Amino acid sequence: MKLMGKDVTATKLMEVVTERLAARGLGPTEVAPWREGEVEARVDPLSFNLQALEENADATRGLPLETHRAGPGGRAVLVAKRAFRALGQVFINEALGRQTVFNGHVRDSYAQLSAEVLRLRARIAELEAARAPVVSPPLPIEELARAALEEAPPTPPPRKTKPAAKPRARKR
Repeated sequence: MKLMGKDVTATKLMEVVTERLAARGLGPTEVAPWREGEVEARVDPLSFNLQALEENADATRGLPLETHRAGPGGRAVLVAKRAFRALGQVFINEALGRQTVFNGHVRDSYAQLSAEVLRLRARIAELEAARAPVVSPPLPIEELARAALEEAPPTPPPRKTKPAAKPRARKR
C-alpha cells in the first residue's frame, strides 16, 4: 500500500481504521463520521502550547509502556519494563525532581506571557478601531461626474500670445 499518491484516499483509510477498531471492540462513541474536505476547527497556538506544557510538566511521570513484539514475548518485555520502572522510580524521582520544578516555572511563565499577548492584541484592536477613519460608501459614477462639474471653476479663455520675434543677424 502506498501512502503517497492516488492509491490511498483519506476516506478509504478512515474506513479501514474504523473497521479494524470495530473488530477489536473499540468502535467510536458518539463521534460524527469523518468527511473528506471538512475544515477542522482552528487551534489557538497559545492555549495549545500551554495545555501541552501542563500535560508534560512532570518529568517523573513515565510515558506509557509499549513494545513492538507480539505474543508472550511482548508481554514478558512489558512485565520486565514495569518491574524496572517500579524498582527505579525512587531514583527517577530524585534525578528528575529539579527538572519538574523548572518545567512548572516554564509553564507558569508561558501562561503569563500568553495572557499578556492576548491583552496587547485586544489593546491594538481597540486603538486601530479608534484610529480608523469613517469611510462613506462610494458614490455612483453619475453622481461623481455631476459633482465634479458643479464644483469645477469655469475654465478661462486661452490667452493670446505674441508670436516669437525673429532673431536678428549679428553684424561683424
